[in-house]
Amino acid sequence: MKKLIPVILVVTVLTISCNNTSDSTDGKYIQWGGENEVANAMVGKGVLHFYNAEWEKAYSFFTGSLEVDSSLFASHVVLAWLTPDGEADEMHKSKARELVKGKNENSNLMVSLVDIDLPAGEERTAKRHEIWSKMHEIEPDGKFIHFFYARTMPTVRNRINEMEVLLEENKKTGRAYAHILNNLGYLHYAEDEKATAKSYFDKYLEAYPEGYNPLDSMGEFYFNEKEYESALKYYENALDKYPFSISATNKVKEINELLGN
Repeated sequence: MKKLIPVILVVTVLTISCNNTSDSTDGKYIQWGGENEVANAMVGKGVLHFYNAEWEKAYSFFTGSLEVDSSLFASHVVLAWLTPDGEADEMHKSKARELVKGKNENSNLMVSLVDIDLPAGEERTAKRHEIWSKMHEIEPDGKFIHFFYARTMPTVRNRINEMEVLLEENKKTGRAYAHILNNLGYLHYAEDEKATAKSYFDKYLEAYPEGYNPLDSMGEFYFNEKEYESALKYYENALDKYPFSISATNKVKEINELLGN
């Protein structure tokens, strides 16, 4: 029997505009949506959580979008990224390839990303950047495209520079930008610019107070600095926001073991 979506969820999703998260389905943008308004709104929420590395919620919203509208190829692409290798992963890839037929060039390029069969590392990142670059050239205003174009650039400094460009663009146009602050925090930390990294994680907490990942990111900052008591506080706060966070759950266990709690 087909699973029914709770009425409360439907009403909640319909009240949330996805215009500031995923791009328009017109023109040369990725054609995320379909004809069902509820499914499209769920996709918008899924994109928001995906941007913010809130994988559990992203998975739920993209899965829910397909329960309402099974024609959404892009939901299958994201679920393929979120699903461990295996039968489910292959199913999502296969459905994405099937459903994208007849869609625009950027939609087809997005699906081609699931065919990159390389282990995590520089070679895979470079191959992905090649595709995101093509997509960005086709539609420079696509914010999802621009984000991953920036994330896959060859060097950390390149990524920082391009993320700063995107941050200013999104602020000016009223688009979601909290996730960019988070990425800038990690990128500056990778460059050993710890004070700058910390300032971006602080800004992230302010920009996305309803999320659980800002707390997780600050927890990771303190964990990497070996300030375990502070890290534990943030991870526990993340679990208060969302008890099903796998990252925070694992880190709380690890830190308690380190502290002998």
